[in-house]
Amino acid sequence: MPTLKEIQALADSLQVSLDAEQQQVKDLLDQNTATIATLNETIAALQASQADGGTPEERQAVIDKLTATKTDLEATAAP
Repeated sequence: MPTLKEIQALADSLQVSLDAEQQQVKDLLDQNTATIATLNETIAALQASQADGGTPEERQAVIDKLTATKTDLEATAAP
């Protein structure tokens, strides 16, 4: 039968593992929130450039943002 000290050590180990998992989940949620915000900004910029007709430079800037966002999403590790 395990001693109280051994049980406490296992509980401490479990807490460390749980804390690490919770931090990983938080980091992924934060990253997703940031990505969604970037996508919303890009969509708004695209809508504005289309409403105004936009200059070639403005349209290229939106294309560049979309490309960067796509690259960022592709580089995101799956949970």
